[in-house]
Amino acid sequence: MMVNPRLTTCCADSSNISLLIEDIDCKLARLSGDLYNNIVFMLDKPISSSLFIDLLMYKRILQYKSVNLEYACAYSVEMITSRVKLLKYK
Repeated sequence: MMVNPRLTTCCADSSNISLLIEDIDCKLARLSGDLYNNIVFMLDKPISSSLFIDLLMYKRILQYKSVNLEYACAYSVEMITSRVKLLKYK
């Protein structure tokens, strides 16, 4: 079994879910800006497409969980929080 670090200090309530969605949106905006600059200024900064996909997947799960906490039971809010905080610093 692989050990994954967990960076979490929250409980599963809707305010933390909305804050986490805002964090994901900020990271997506930053990545989009980098991608735009790559295209406009012909830069060669590497942008990970898997990072985009992962963040969008977690955002969708969180949006559904904000309405129904039983959605995607395999992914708890704490697990998603931990993963998003790790992805935020990539």
